[in-house]
Amino acid sequence: MMETNQTGGEIRQAPARRKVFRSFFTKKLERKFEEKGLEVPQQLLSLMDIPFEEFTPEDKEIYESKIKPLAFVFAEHLMEVYETMGKPRRGWEEMLERLEPSPIKVLATLVLHEDEKAESLPEELDPVEAPPDNGKRTEKISVRVYREKDQSRERWWEKKIF
Repeated sequence: MMETNQTGGEIRQAPARRKVFRSFFTKKLERKFEEKGLEVPQQLLSLMDIPFEEFTPEDKEIYESKIKPLAFVFAEHLMEVYETMGKPRRGWEEMLERLEPSPIKVLATLVLHEDEKAESLPEELDPVEAPPDNGKRTEKISVRVYREKDQSRERWWEKKIF
């Protein structure tokens, strides 16, 4: 945007405000933060959808110092969104194809990667939730009743009837 100064006729370049298109992922992430009552600066959320190749030096600094260290926190919240939606892997992959490389694309890809990793792990059963052993015992337990020395056990065949 060019501006002219009436006093000296100088022309100077004013910093152009870039219009940021909020992706589906960023909108969902922002709503999740609002639901939880977490306040994330709009500067960080606006930076999520800017392609890496359009980063200014200031953007790079913010990305490296504020977003990158919190990437797993952002991804964790985005994972909750993914799970509440029913894990629509194919839909997320299609939406990711439409995005240019940007911080939100990295986070959404991380969510899909973590989900894939979790799916490939064998499920471990908790000992509490272990299936019943169908009545087959592997160990026999014998229990003896404690009796004092002077106490004797009367057997049915020794009982005096009369």
